[in-house]
Amino acid sequence: MIIRIIGASRSVEIDDPRNFKAFSVRIEGAIDPGVQAELLGRVAVSHDNEHAWISEKALREWPSLKSEAWWQDGLSNMIAAVQKFGWIDQANQSIRAHIEYAR
Repeated sequence: MIIRIIGASRSVEIDDPRNFKAFSVRIEGAIDPGVQAELLGRVAVSHDNEHAWISEKALREWPSLKSEAWWQDGLSNMIAAVQKFGWIDQANQSIRAHIEYAR
């Protein structure tokens, strides 16, 4: 799954939601830093230039996916699989994602 932060439309979308092994954030287009922070803030509890800690709650409650059992199960399985790498922040209930830039 790729969480797309799209500057032109000021939107946040999920691509390839069934691919839980490709979890990342992609910043698309030249985005004003304030707008980028606001868009990331919709899904991330914190972030820097390289990584974002994505809210588990935001993913679980994604409007078009929240009622899908495969989505909820896939998230649970992904979280369990990456816990051993330290990519889960239990206190903030978030998942670490690499940020890539497509400008």
